Amino acid sequence: MIRYYKIIKRYFSLGANNKKCLFHLFLSAFLRSITLLALPFIASKIIDSLTSKNYLLAFYQVLLFLVSSLIYVLCHHYNYVAYNRNSVYTHNKLQQLVMEKVTTYDEDFTKNIKTSFIVNTAFKDIGEVMQIPDQLFDCMSYLANIILSLIILSSINIYMGIFSLILLIFYFFYLNKNLSLRDYYLDEQRKSQDDMAELMGQVIDGAKEVKAFHMEEDLDKYLEKYKKSWKKSYFQKRVYQDRADVFSPIFLGVGKIIIYFIAIKLILEGSYSISMLILVIGYYEDIEDRIESFYGKIEKVCTNSTRVDRVYKLLNYHTKNMLSFGNYKEDNIKGKIAFQKVSFTYQKQEILKNIDFEIKEKSFTAIVGKSGSGKSTIFRLLLRLYKVEKGCILLDDVNINEYSKDIYSSNVSIVTQKPFIFDMSIRENFSLVDKNIENQIKDCKRVGIHDYIMSLKDGYHTKLEKNAENISSGQKQLLALARVLLSKSEVLLFDEVTSTLDMNTSKKVMKILKDLKKDHTILMITHKPSLMKMADDILVIDKGRLVARGNHKKLIKESEAYQLLQNK
Repeated sequence: MIRYYKIIKRYFSLGANNKKCLFHLFLSAFLRSITLLALPFIASKIIDSLTSKNYLLAFYQVLLFLVSSLIYVLCHHYNYVAYNRNSVYTHNKLQQLVMEKVTTYDEDFTKNIKTSFIVNTAFKDIGEVMQIPDQLFDCMSYLANIILSLIILSSINIYMGIFSLILLIFYFFYLNKNLSLRDYYLDEQRKSQDDMAELMGQVIDGAKEVKAFHMEEDLDKYLEKYKKSWKKSYFQKRVYQDRADVFSPIFLGVGKIIIYFIAIKLILEGSYSISMLILVIGYYEDIEDRIESFYGKIEKVCTNSTRVDRVYKLLNYHTKNMLSFGNYKEDNIKGKIAFQKVSFTYQKQEILKNIDFEIKEKSFTAIVGKSGSGKSTIFRLLLRLYKVEKGCILLDDVNINEYSKDIYSSNVSIVTQKPFIFDMSIRENFSLVDKNIENQIKDCKRVGIHDYIMSLKDGYHTKLEKNAENISSGQKQLLALARVLLSKSEVLLFDEVTSTLDMNTSKKVMKILKDLKKDHTILMITHKPSLMKMADDILVIDKGRLVARGNHKKLIKESEAYQLLQNK
């Protein structure tokens, strides 16, 4: 019971329940069990009345039996409705919590927790976990039913009651031992499934490399290793599952035979009437039925314990770099940025070293340097994908940690060299940011992609294939630019946005950037000398330090590091 208590406690700690739904689920489960208890008692009274030839009383008792049966059916339906409502609420709430957590966690989240684990947990596991309250209340009602039946049996004959109780103790002890071992191997089996799913996902993503370098045989070896692990865990799980399913009921079967022999012996001795035999049979079989039902539900709770642990792990993921947001909700942001003596270490390597600079609002700043110098880390810190270890970052003279999540994320946005586009229509992709159609058209015209969209057969309703592979990289980049404008962000980060574009599209993007700096603070990471020359201000980063700053004319004369970048 301690083990089951821990499972239930962990489930309720997930915070995905509605008190009203839980109350109705609890009440309906107990009403259903209590009404069922009355039936063997009424049946015995009918036998008594028939035996004494009191047919009128027997007729009324039959009517009472039918009414009690109808009440039981209604309570069963009540429980069914309560289960549906609670399950839908819990399922939707858990998925909402997972979505919120995944979008809040630091960038290392998917490195520490496999993507396959996240996907399986968010859909398959949650679909089972939502049933736990129903399974719990059913177990409680069945247990109460068993206890009441034992009390009634003991009142009829104390020895039959004690014998039944001892039998149940042995039954539950044997059952619990086998279920515990079964759950251990079930958890091991799920781990092997995650490994296989992760490997399969990587093979799909890297299909070109797999074929080009003939990796099939070596990858099959990895798959075979995971399959052997899964097979071993599966067969061990089945051993203990079979013991629980096949051997546990023997206790109850033997007990039934002994109880019936005792009852028949007492009737033959004249100690009990036939109606008492009906009563004993009714309540013992009720115990047997409730135990089978109890086992079925407790078996599901045990099976779901692994799933609860997985959901709990996902919702309670924690590292030292976990992000936190404040309550500052001032949305009148101008776009002034300041790094004040910021240092950052990743995997024991110091990436940024005492970086200190300020960027004016509505300006265009280029961040340049060799690969691995720390440029991208500056963006990651600004996007709050990592937590600042030393120093602080200010937005409009307010520490970025003090802003609420909604305010900060709506004012700082990024366009990368390979922007991600969802497998939806162009309009649906834009509507994820701003549902206003007029705004969508206005910003598409501003970046120069409106005419192209209208030339498509379905216009803004054109369905984009996986990551927008049915349009060119240049058009995809312009879509990303329009999307970031729709966000109404004051601070726009551009990470090598022209690196994969042709000459004409690059020129178009450069023209757009000149226009955007009128009403946005723009920071750009770039290796292209032409873009560096466009910037109002250039920050030169080398080995995690800010080694030079100024416009192109100044740096080309004074900074050796900048000269090397220009020549390269």
